[in-house]
Amino acid sequence: MSRGEIEVVILGTAQDGGIPQAGCSCSNCIAAHTDNNLRRNPVSCGINGIDGSFHLIEAGRNLSEQLKIYSDKIGLENIEIPDTVCLTHIHLGHIDGLGQFGKEVMGMEKIPLFASEKSIKVLQKRNILLPFSVKKIKDRLLFSPSKECGFELEFLKVPHRDEEGDTHAILIHGPKKILLFLPDHDNWTETLRAYNKETIREWFKEMQIDYALIDGTFWSSQELSHRNILEIPHPPISKTIEMLGRKDVNDPEIIFFHLNHTNPVTNIYSKESIFLKSLGWQVAKDGQVFTL
Repeated sequence: MSRGEIEVVILGTAQDGGIPQAGCSCSNCIAAHTDNNLRRNPVSCGINGIDGSFHLIEAGRNLSEQLKIYSDKIGLENIEIPDTVCLTHIHLGHIDGLGQFGKEVMGMEKIPLFASEKSIKVLQKRNILLPFSVKKIKDRLLFSPSKECGFELEFLKVPHRDEEGDTHAILIHGPKKILLFLPDHDNWTETLRAYNKETIREWFKEMQIDYALIDGTFWSSQELSHRNILEIPHPPISKTIEMLGRKDVNDPEIIFFHLNHTNPVTNIYSKESIFLKSLGWQVAKDGQVFTL
């Protein structure tokens, strides 16, 4: 990775619990306990600014491993600490690493944290923002997380199980390309309606994105045998690719992430993974890098 380019490093591709998930004895989780190649961190990414600054999106429980992934990818000998933190929403797996910035671990002070006003209000009540200087961000407002980073972020509100706070996707605007970071939303019907769009392609085209990292939590709505999947709504990959069909030459690169431990596409040799790839779509990998 060269200094002077905007690079987005994928630091986690799993749903909030990661893989292996706590308390789970499924074959995927048992295998991941013994094979590090099968492990996946909770969803997150790091952005390398043109000035060498480091900007973290989501702060999950595997922060130690994720900071090492980032530092290795940009060629640093020491572990890099983020200059800023940005949150899409406040469900546990996206924020349970925030405490590690405090005196018990890194001992940081006044690190800028960007989130929606509703999310910040809830987090302040929980008294976990002491290491941070909070920055309330409005929908559809372009902003740079630091002065010389060379890229801009844009929050896009999306419908998603908002018991507290609210939920956003984030557009990362680089000098040459745009990446959509959309780990969570309830379903395509509501999200597209919120932006007055009929199809996924129509929405993506309006945003002029080159890469779309999108919610791929489950493969199908029948995936969880022991829980009511309606309690944790996400658009199944099978439904998304039914809407999309085969990749067209004018489509952005669409990459699924935020994968639940039950999702068969976590196995690159599964029939679901092979079918997804045959249509021209991808599954994200921890450590994957995109240049903007």
